[in-house]
Amino acid sequence: MAIDAAECVHHDGDTEEACQHVLTVLTALSDASRSGLVRHRATDLYYSSPAQHQKESAVRDLRDVLTA
Repeated sequence: MAIDAAECVHHDGDTEEACQHVLTVLTALSDASRSGLVRHRATDLYYSSPAQHQKESAVRDLRDVLTA
């Protein structure tokens, strides 16, 4: 449900806030819980971020968490 809210924020144009929200969700989960559908949806949000947002800190931090 929390990632759904982040996707809505992203859809409304606030990519950095959406990525920050997903980061908060991911870092609160155990490693085992960060897999599967949760990871897939977080990755989808990251890859749907427009190029002009790729340098924002939350977007970079999300990338780092997803590639760790």
